[in-house]
Amino acid sequence: MNKKIHLVHSDEYKNWVFDKTHPTQGRRFTNARNLLRAASDRGEFELIEVEPRLATRQELGRVHAQGYIHDVLDHHVTSEWKGERPDLSHLAQLFVGGTLTALELLLSGEANLAVHLPGAKHHAQYDHASGFCVFNDFAIAADIADMNHGKKVLIIDIDGHHGDGTENLMRENSRVITCSVHQMGIFPGTGLSMHDCDFYNFPLEAGEGDDRLLSGINYFIRKLEYLRWDFGWQPDVLFVAAGADGHAEDPLTGLKYSDTGYEKAALLLKEHFGHLPILIGGAGGYLPDSKTPEIWSKFISSL
Repeated sequence: MNKKIHLVHSDEYKNWVFDKTHPTQGRRFTNARNLLRAASDRGEFELIEVEPRLATRQELGRVHAQGYIHDVLDHHVTSEWKGERPDLSHLAQLFVGGTLTALELLLSGEANLAVHLPGAKHHAQYDHASGFCVFNDFAIAADIADMNHGKKVLIIDIDGHHGDGTENLMRENSRVITCSVHQMGIFPGTGLSMHDCDFYNFPLEAGEGDDRLLSGINYFIRKLEYLRWDFGWQPDVLFVAAGADGHAEDPLTGLKYSDTGYEKAALLLKEHFGHLPILIGGAGGYLPDSKTPEIWSKFISSL
């Protein structure tokens, strides 16, 4: 079998629960892992599971303010949960370490496709948490890939919400390009400019579905061709924020993507970027016992 998926996963991930009624429920990660394991057992691919490591404070400090890191890791507080939650601050740090573990597998050549389902916390900002996201793992990983390894990074974000934090944190880095297709008019209310310097956005109206998702990805592909021909810019590694919350059944967006739409999106990315090392983060998805893990599993399997 030559099809391998490296999955960075910990049983601790199921404990990512702000409260029982909160949209974010950590069992979505375990449920998706179980679907991938079942597919592997059926012989669809080889699933290699890897334990995450803890990110260091120095790594967090590459994109976040020291005072903010201190508040989260030492006082265990953010605007995303009530009171002091050392369990959640530990997981937030572990989530970054998990994405960096996946990145290390790719950069070493051990993996071609590395998955970290709690990854792509794309709303986290320089000095504060936002949108259920505490530390911006994709921004940290992109900074490491660029500054430490000389890699140009392409980030394609298909989560239903605009990847504002990653865009903001990478705004000044011309070696990292962010692309986000998302619904306009919902949280965080940004991403309306389709092109500004080194990021691209493709905002959608509520009710739009698979065709527009694929149109957004094709828009990014055309822009990247322009960069390649005019400036010689080509990515060395692809990060994908594979948010499942654009699905028609998800409660937090008004988009109408289908299961098939997500599979077609994965195949389109594979067609154009399959020669690159690919890191997938799960980003959002708020049907933890049904569509979210199902979509993640199908999307990853298609890649």
